[in-house]
Amino acid sequence: MKKIFFLIIAIISLNSSAQKLHENGRYVEANGVKLFYEVYGEGEPLLMIHGNGGSFACFENQVAEFSKHFKVVLVDCRGRGNSSYQKGIELSFDLQVEDINLFLDKLNIKKTNILGWSDGGIIGLLLAIKQPEKVNKLVASGANIFPDGALHQEELKKWITDLEQNNKNHENDLAIDLNNLDFKYPNLKYSDLNVIKSKTLIVAGDHDEIKGEHTLKIYESIPNAQLAILPNSSHSALIENSILFNEIVLRFLMQ
Repeated sequence: MKKIFFLIIAIISLNSSAQKLHENGRYVEANGVKLFYEVYGEGEPLLMIHGNGGSFACFENQVAEFSKHFKVVLVDCRGRGNSSYQKGIELSFDLQVEDINLFLDKLNIKKTNILGWSDGGIIGLLLAIKQPEKVNKLVASGANIFPDGALHQEELKKWITDLEQNNKNHENDLAIDLNNLDFKYPNLKYSDLNVIKSKTLIVAGDHDEIKGEHTLKIYESIPNAQLAILPNSSHSALIENSILFNEIVLRFLMQ
C-alpha cells in the first residue's frame, strides 16, 4: 500500500511545516469554496499547486528561492489545508481546474507560470489544455493523465473500500473523496496533450509513484516539452531532493 502510505505521511509531515508559511494568508471565494492563498516576492507570477494529501506547505523548500525571481502564489486546493470544502459535490480534476481558473481571475492574474506537483501537475496540464491563454511555462512533477499511469491502484481500491465500510458517522467522507479522485481520474488520452502550447517541463523521480513509461509518454506527447528524471528520488523529489529539483526547475523557468 505504498501510495496510501505516502498520502498519510504527506499530511502528517506537511502540517508540521505549515506554520512557517501561513503568516500572510488570505481567502478568496471561487466556485463555491473559500480558497486560502499566500503571495511571496514580486515580478512574473508563478502559481504553485500542491498534491492530493497535503497543502501548499509542501513547497516550503521552494518558496524562498523561487520568490527571489518570481511572484510566488501558493494556494490550498478545496478541502485541503485551510481551504473550505463542499460536501455532496464530487471532487474531480475538472472541478479543481474551474476553481483555479476563477482564482486567477479574482487575483487579476491574466497569465502565469505553473509549478504543479502530483495532482497539482495534473491540474497544471489540464489548465494548459483548457485555458491555454493563462499558462505561460508549465512544470508538472509526478503527474499522470489516467489512473493506470500510477502504481498501486489495487491497493488504493482496497483502501477506499475500507474507508467506506468504516464511515458510519461520515468521518471519512473527505478521505474517501480524495482517494477516489486518484482512483477514478483523470481520464485523458495521450493525444489530448498534443494541443498544449505552453513551454513544458515534465519531472519525475527515478522511483516515482508514476510509472516511468507513462511519464515518458506524457513528455513525448507534448510538443517541444523537456524531461527531467531526478536520480535517487521518489514521488516527493521536491521535498527530499529539493536542491537539485530547484536548480532544474528554476533553470527551465528562467530560460
